[in-house]
Amino acid sequence: MSRIAITAFSGWNDAGEAATGVIEHLLEVWPSRPVGAVDAEEFIDFQVNRPEIRTTEEGLRVVDWPDTKLRLVTPPRGPEIITVSGPEPSLHWKRFCDEILEQLQQLDVSSVISLGALLADSPHSRPLPTSSQVEPVPSQKVEDEAEQYSGPVGVPTILARRTASAGLRTTSIWVQVPHYVSQNSSPKAVLSLLREVQDMVSAPIPLGELIEDAEAWERGVDELARTDEDVAEYVRRLERAQDAAGLPEATGDAIAKEFEQFLRRRRETD
Repeated sequence: MSRIAITAFSGWNDAGEAATGVIEHLLEVWPSRPVGAVDAEEFIDFQVNRPEIRTTEEGLRVVDWPDTKLRLVTPPRGPEIITVSGPEPSLHWKRFCDEILEQLQQLDVSSVISLGALLADSPHSRPLPTSSQVEPVPSQKVEDEAEQYSGPVGVPTILARRTASAGLRTTSIWVQVPHYVSQNSSPKAVLSLLREVQDMVSAPIPLGELIEDAEAWERGVDELARTDEDVAEYVRRLERAQDAAGLPEATGDAIAKEFEQFLRRRRETD
């Protein structure tokens, strides 16, 4: 039986640590083992993503490099899963994606789920919007307006296009994370992505404490809003706007708008 790959990269494409949070959750609830890696030396700026030193249980001092790791996850039923996770590379994206693609092909992967999370004007008190689309191959004419985003992209998009062009069925799934609580990880966003992934995976994914964590996160943001009237009013405005829109799925145009707002906020804080 061919395998499914699930990819996520920390950094620009991982608001609220939602995408990488999905990978971490799967590795917690199902058995896994390492099956590959992409060495960080050629691709990572170590001043941005520094190696870390630690002491093992045996008392040895070891250095952990920010490599991209591939692990084989074995659910109780259905196809096995290859997780691909690491920091977004700083250099040589084309060669980086080719290395991952080569390893996925050697591991008998036939489909890929690419995960991402972006900062957005979404209220924390409502379901966090997600978008899902099958990536077209580069030679395929795109007629769906939802797929006609133009603007900056991250390595998940580059890798998704590379795997799609190689004949692997590739689906990109993104979640919108409220930008006003972007400093901390968002279990609610992780849960939103996991529910989308569940539709593409045979075995039920155990959620463990994730639902309770998501509810606690929402209560924490509620408390923040209660102590800051400006935040509270802003959240109420977002709630009214989203309720009036009937909670639509994120379209390509909406994602483009959110990326533009995200970049503008980054420039203002730099």
